[in-house]
Amino acid sequence: MASECTFVSPSGSRCIEAALSDGKCFWHAQTDKRNPELKSTLENKARKGDVLAGYCLAGMDLSDVYLIEAVLSSADLSRANLSNGHLFGINFSHASLFKANLREANLKEANLENTNLLGADVTGANLERVVWGKGHKVQNHPEADDFHEKGLHDQARAKYLEAEEIYRNIRKCYEAAGTSDVAGYFFYNEMVTKRKQMPPRSFERFWSWLIDLLCGYGEIPYRIIGSSIAYVLINALVFSALGLSHNNQVYTFERELGLAENLEFLGYAVYFSVVTFTTLGYGDFAPLGWARAFAAIEAFVGAFMIALFIVSFVKKMTR
Repeated sequence: MASECTFVSPSGSRCIEAALSDGKCFWHAQTDKRNPELKSTLENKARKGDVLAGYCLAGMDLSDVYLIEAVLSSADLSRANLSNGHLFGINFSHASLFKANLREANLKEANLENTNLLGADVTGANLERVVWGKGHKVQNHPEADDFHEKGLHDQARAKYLEAEEIYRNIRKCYEAAGTSDVAGYFFYNEMVTKRKQMPPRSFERFWSWLIDLLCGYGEIPYRIIGSSIAYVLINALVFSALGLSHNNQVYTFERELGLAENLEFLGYAVYFSVVTFTTLGYGDFAPLGWARAFAAIEAFVGAFMIALFIVSFVKKMTR
């Protein structure tokens, strides 16, 4: 009696197919599967509900294949032709779709978590409600982070470059389909991976990090509001310490004054910081000494932040 295949899926289920000489069955072994008749066999197995996890289907011509809700997790479909495939709800988690042809394929509600999509052609593919995993990150991104943490910077940069390419291709696919809201997630990850390829301590990398911090590359406008409020309050404390003048009277924090008087002055400082940040400049309060330099910088930063918020907000709303 032939022994069973030694393949065990990530979930722990074993393959019940008969093993070949290398211990793997025909479907799990690295055998030539370019026979056109194998496509119908694969479709029949999917219709019966067989688990196809770990199948080695590299290079197969599966154009117009019918694999709705099939389980192909951890499968190898490198360079496979899946164009115009009916792949609704398919499970490709942890699978390799390296340089696979997915043009015009229906991947609606598919599971592509931790899937290798490097070089995959997703032009015209239906990616509606695809499961991408936490943060919409592709497999190469956390791999690059892992290399970076281990100090393997050359390997990390190579993986970041791969992730950037994948994010760009997926973003373009979503934009072409008119789902720019989802495309925004991949644009953000694209910019993050692009930044991490830049030389450390370079101005370009610092500037990219700053734009990410302030607005998430235009995809997270609420960050601008939070950072603006924090900046206004910090400057209010600075003005409280350095002093403001109003009607020939100087206002500043003093230990001799009570809590109520100091809190009242803090309110004046917050008011002055707000009108300076928004460049209103009523002129009722004036900064003293070094506070003038902080006021000038705050006015410049305020104009920049307001313009940045408008651009980010319009970008999100026009979608």
